[in-house]
Amino acid sequence: MCTRKIPAEFSYGSFSFTNLEQANTTKSHTTRWHLLEKNMNNKKTYIFLLITIIWSWTFWVIGLNYLTDGINQESIGKFLIFFFTGLYGPTISGIVTALIFDGLKGVLNLFKKVFIWNIPFKYYLYIIFLPIFFILIGIGIYKTFIGDIGSFDITAFLSIPAILWAGIYAGPLGEELGWRGFLLPELQKKHTNLKSAVIIGVIWFIWHIPLWWAPFGTLVSGESISFLPVITYFIMLMCLSIIITWLVINSKGSVLVAILFHLSINAGIALLFFPELNMDFKKIHLLSSIGMILFTGILIAKNKLKISTNNGYK
Repeated sequence: MCTRKIPAEFSYGSFSFTNLEQANTTKSHTTRWHLLEKNMNNKKTYIFLLITIIWSWTFWVIGLNYLTDGINQESIGKFLIFFFTGLYGPTISGIVTALIFDGLKGVLNLFKKVFIWNIPFKYYLYIIFLPIFFILIGIGIYKTFIGDIGSFDITAFLSIPAILWAGIYAGPLGEELGWRGFLLPELQKKHTNLKSAVIIGVIWFIWHIPLWWAPFGTLVSGESISFLPVITYFIMLMCLSIIITWLVINSKGSVLVAILFHLSINAGIALLFFPELNMDFKKIHLLSSIGMILFTGILIAKNKLKISTNNGYK
């Protein structure tokens, strides 16, 4: 049988073997680039999570060890040092991971997100009033089904600045540069905004687990570890993760928004005006999850987090 070799430059009309080879080469290079980029993004995420867990859990376990012989002023003082140091795991991990993979430029880009303040004014209103709304729902449910809420103390307004000043150095600054500044944009490169928020919610919940055995730090802390408080706490963190993601994606990727909302949630400002409820503040916060669930449901039902995959803010 006779075979005929086709020249490399053979063409017929608009068809050309040379063009076909070039197209295949370009497609191959593009595919390889996407695979390399995906692999790099996965590595960044895994390294971030590894550093976060190792940093936070190590300090918390060491701190909890000081409480094994009893809780007193000295043991609490030592625990607090390791407690607050551990809280900075996500932020430190975000900085270190950005430095490893993107150099100093990556770190600067990360910090720039903290200074994004020029956003629609309504989102600042959400930051202030959503947490108050959630707490008021909790107080309303408490009054209806549990007991008296006591008197209203208008002078509590004077303590708000001190509460906010002390609170910002804990969870908000220690966490949000990592969770919403670094991890959220990385996840958005592969997932929808909603799925990214859900993934962070699960990670956020797992990250807090050692603090369940601490006298404070989570809504499970200082209580017997049982199904109801644990599942309620999980639902709360999931709702908060979705709400914060919604705020961030509508605020040009602002980490400042995440920090302020986290601070507003932790402060529980509305609860300050009902001093008799201080003994039951955990119960009020747990009941406030009803409001969080309702608001999160509205965000999802109205597709406020968008369906399409977001490419992140970097």
